Amino acid sequence: MALSATISSGVPLTWTPYAEPGTFLLALLLGIIAIGLILAARGMKKPIQLPRPRRILKVVILILWILSLGLIHVIDEETQNAVSYGPILPITLTSAAFTFVYLAYITRKGGIVSALGNGFIGAVAGPMVFEFPFALIAIPLLKLGARVSIFFFGTLFVVIFTTLALLLFSKRTAITKYSLFSLSTMFLIFAVWALEGFSYPSTPISFTLNAVSKVLSFTTIIAMFSGGERKEERHVSQGGMVTKA
Repeated sequence: MALSATISSGVPLTWTPYAEPGTFLLALLLGIIAIGLILAARGMKKPIQLPRPRRILKVVILILWILSLGLIHVIDEETQNAVSYGPILPITLTSAAFTFVYLAYITRKGGIVSALGNGFIGAVAGPMVFEFPFALIAIPLLKLGARVSIFFFGTLFVVIFTTLALLLFSKRTAITKYSLFSLSTMFLIFAVWALEGFSYPSTPISFTLNAVSKVLSFTTIIAMFSGGERKEERHVSQGGMVTKA
């Protein structure tokens, strides 16, 4: 059981929604973030290509990612009585499957291995766009005990960051204005959800807000692959020799 699916879809024994005035303050903060992303997207002239890590850094990222996923499974086994799968899981799995197929298809010209790799990276990174702000917001709502909480959230953030770092492995990823617009929309949905109290998705309103924001997190990742494959820069020296940057 993946921790991200558990924490975003599972319900702890004590899940208390935010109350006023905390709901308004949280909604205001999320709204400001959304507006900032919109302004950044409007001012963007061209996609911002993500840096590609060297081989040794890729190995480190992969090792940390695998180890954190293993630890997450151990923690989940310990907390299986405190959390469980919830109604949003089918939305997450469906979005991940669509993302995998779509990204593999649009990047197929790079070869089958590259296409499948892009699809996999997009599918696993999609929910993490949702998980990072969600985890920060949900921390005060989860009552798992001090020891479990430290390992739970510590491991969760390692999983989130290392999974998102996998985006650096692809030549197709870039920060585009469409990815920022999608991300800003997700934060706007979060702001509305905050006004509702950021409660567990057990009502039509909370379920819809949770589901829509989760889909938008995948849309953000898909938009990051629309910037096109990065091209190696070439420089022509005075002697006419062509060198790669």
